[in-house]
Amino acid sequence: MPVNLILQRTPARLTSREREVLALVATGISNKGIARQLQVSPNTIKFHIAAILDKLDASTRAEAVAAALRNGELSL
Repeated sequence: MPVNLILQRTPARLTSREREVLALVATGISNKGIARQLQVSPNTIKFHIAAILDKLDASTRAEAVAAALRNGELSL
């Protein structure tokens, strides 16, 4: 008799830099604006946002902010 396993995705913790980027996303700043503020390239911000969306299983920036608020990864 086969055993059916239910695999649940364990929420991955955001890094401190990802939380910093997400907090700026929550204020409505563009990727370019976030990059200027953090003194990194816009591509670096795109990389961070892609990681954030993946870790929070979100498809938009707004979903990511909402998910982070719900799970305690972000507070405003």
